Amino acid sequence: MIEAKGQAVTLTRQASGAYDPATGSASVTTTTQAGKVVILPFGAGLRKLAGENISQADRQCTLSALNNAGAALTPPEVNDTLTDASGNVWTIIESSPLAPAGLDILYELTIRGSE
Repeated sequence: MIEAKGQAVTLTRQASGAYDPATGSASVTTTTQAGKVVILPFGAGLRKLAGENISQADRQCTLSALNNAGAALTPPEVNDTLTDASGNVWTIIESSPLAPAGLDILYELTIRGSE
């Protein structure tokens, strides 16, 4: 269903490489993956739950565990970004895999856009 009705997204991860004392900095490696998601708003009741950190700009996101070529995605991590079909960039603030038989079939994400 996500493949047929979801929107195309790009997942981006930036990782620091080894520190280079000659330059005084570490290199940054950027990797991207293409996937499919469904992005939905949180209901008003969830945004008002005591003790929750859900802001107006947060969305719930269901991400297929397969990339556009049908291979397994590298699992998304907190602080990875997701760029949707409209060019909006979202930061992943929570990621939970659904793996009923030990194999990830989708990821439930909480994503945050700029407010």
